Amino acid sequence: MTWAVPRTLAAREVLRATAALFQLSWPSCLPLALLGVLASGAPGAEAVSSGEARGLSHSREWWGLYLASMLLTLLCYGAVLLRQKALVQGVPLGAFDALRRSARVLPQAVASALLYGVAAPLVLPLVYLSLAWTLAVWEGLSPLAACRRSIALVRGHALALSGSYLATLAAVLVFVMLVGIFFGVIMTLAGQAGARAGVAISRVLFAGLLSLPVVFVSAMLVSVCGALRARLEPQPG
Repeated sequence: MTWAVPRTLAAREVLRATAALFQLSWPSCLPLALLGVLASGAPGAEAVSSGEARGLSHSREWWGLYLASMLLTLLCYGAVLLRQKALVQGVPLGAFDALRRSARVLPQAVASALLYGVAAPLVLPLVYLSLAWTLAVWEGLSPLAACRRSIALVRGHALALSGSYLATLAAVLVFVMLVGIFFGVIMTLAGQAGARAGVAISRVLFAGLLSLPVVFVSAMLVSVCGALRARLEPQPG
């Protein structure tokens, strides 16, 4: 299967391009996504194993682990984006090179992600800011520059993009629900002894399956950015 820029921003076209890029990129991007998923789950696993309360009541060590895990998660997810961008451009980019490039723009990526997180509780038009983190990773833009660039790209296409985002969210939620049901059945069949013996393996397998939506969502962002940039910056001829 080959990838092409979506002809329109209709959800069907965007998801078609997303599925094509996902199929092309998941073998090379899955290890990076898996590392990011495992990193994001480390604070929760540590809180459970140490018996700490939920919420904000944690030790300084736990908050240090949380910060490190979030940085590693954004580093890995940024590397996934960069590898997929290189793939559609036909430029070879290895995993370590992608991580190195992602590390160079990590401050901008972190700041853009935090800015988007602040915007969410304020009920700002999040669709217009939805590409800020992607652009910060791709182009090394400052948070405000990435937000302005995202708004410029999305302007006039917010309604169509909302449909694509909702369709992607629905697909991811269904997949996660099915994964949860699958592992629940497996653990029930294995019984208590089998569950205790295979808990580490099951966690890795579960994280591996949850890494697939990460690659899929990243492919959707690459497809959307490709389509919007092609419209805003048409090629000569």
